[in-house]
Amino acid sequence: VASADAGFLGFVASVRTVGANTVIDIFAGVDNASDKFLNVYNANISTTLTGGFVQKAGLATKTWKPDTAGFTSTRSTSDDSFFTAGTFSGGAYGGEYYASSNTNGDPNFTGTSWNATPASPAATTVPANAGWYTGDPTSVDNRAESLAGMVGRWNTLATAASGNTPASLGSATANYGIWCGHIVVAGAGTMGNNILWSASMSIKDGVTGATDQRISTFIPAPGALALLGIAGFASRRRRA
Repeated sequence: VASADAGFLGFVASVRTVGANTVIDIFAGVDNASDKFLNVYNANISTTLTGGFVQKAGLATKTWKPDTAGFTSTRSTSDDSFFTAGTFSGGAYGGEYYASSNTNGDPNFTGTSWNATPASPAATTVPANAGWYTGDPTSVDNRAESLAGMVGRWNTLATAASGNTPASLGSATANYGIWCGHIVVAGAGTMGNNILWSASMSIKDGVTGATDQRISTFIPAPGALALLGIAGFASRRRRA
């Protein structure tokens, strides 16, 4: 059972279908409204769906850096993928949730995957071990928000420790979350199946004041695993 100062519990995803695309917002699941985002690091995020992650054409929108100057990086965006260090102004602004202007990519965003050039291709993949962080740890953008009533919620289970990064407890008990990613794919996307997300996370624990770092990974839901098993059995029968 999570305690009142459990720190980062794991990632939480809000998954929904918008037209022909699957739109997913990722949150760092926490137990305290006072917890704050610091950074995501050692992220390994990928998809097997055709075309990779959807990126909108344009210098400001074809990478993983959010378009905060043009105000196009929002939770309702259905044709662009980006990462964020929380939510601009700490909540809805004029009825919309915008990516934080304090978001910075770490050096593992190689090539033009974070900062585009006019000739660079769209960043439809995420470089291995990429990370992003807030440029202002005291900003209101970094604060947690209630996850009550979240649409299409997917939780991470407990994740084993990795190196010096402790295990996570699992995000099912997370009452609050800090927005950290917005990914879009063409077709039917499923966390832990055709969309893989494993990353380490740092938060500022609002109760203890300590920095809490843990690793968290989405795995397929039991029903998805069963369906995969049935599909595999059926395909073997057809080949026999």
